[in-house]
Amino acid sequence: MGTEKNSTINSESILKLIKMPDLLSICNALLGFTAIILVLTSVSEEAIKNALVLILVAAVIDGLDGMVARTIECSPLGKYLDSLADMISFGVAPAIVAYALLTNYLQVSYLCIDVVLAFCGAYVICGLLRLARFDASASLESAQKGGRKDFVGFPITGGAILLAAFMLLAVEAHISPCSSILIGLMCALCILMTSRIRYRNIKDMRIAIPVGLVFLTLFIFYICSLQFVYPAVVILALTAIYICSPLVRVLR
Repeated sequence: MGTEKNSTINSESILKLIKMPDLLSICNALLGFTAIILVLTSVSEEAIKNALVLILVAAVIDGLDGMVARTIECSPLGKYLDSLADMISFGVAPAIVAYALLTNYLQVSYLCIDVVLAFCGAYVICGLLRLARFDASASLESAQKGGRKDFVGFPITGGAILLAAFMLLAVEAHISPCSSILIGLMCALCILMTSRIRYRNIKDMRIAIPVGLVFLTLFIFYICSLQFVYPAVVILALTAIYICSPLVRVLR
């Protein structure tokens, strides 16, 4: 069966293999790439905010990708495209934005730049390991059951949402001890992503739809007011609840 699949993949035009979920994954990757380009082109406050908003939009599209994949036929490329896109948008992009923010706006001394680079690099590596473990643990049996209900380790998408929301809040509200908090968050996320803690699959329709509506409401609020202070606080609160959710399941 594996040989037949490989033969089909190699004999078909790659464009014919692409399905709707794959297009969403490609869109996700392009948003992450654009966020990186924005920060590399200009380290202005506006460019950083726009890059962070793009990361949050990519997170919404990543959620849609999972929902669509459950309702229509998936291509053989699907899970690989999804992970590669996630690595760009939720691994590399947040780390680059964090590095730009820490070295240009948050008064990190020259001697600490190497430390900042090390933490940002650690976040990328831990995100890569998290995605690699997720892909390695995927099996035909779990796919036949409709997908896994739990993630092992904190999802990289959740980590990117947390970092993006905090950085937006820091830029908008000018939080003074932000550099220490941001580095602490990245360190905590490195531990959580590579841990064996089980988290509920937020792409479950019963969870994804309410969360998606909240994100849509917050995005409309941002577009109307052009301020992200209150939406960022709400996103941080939701992410904090998700981080603590395994404790609730243990105590029940």
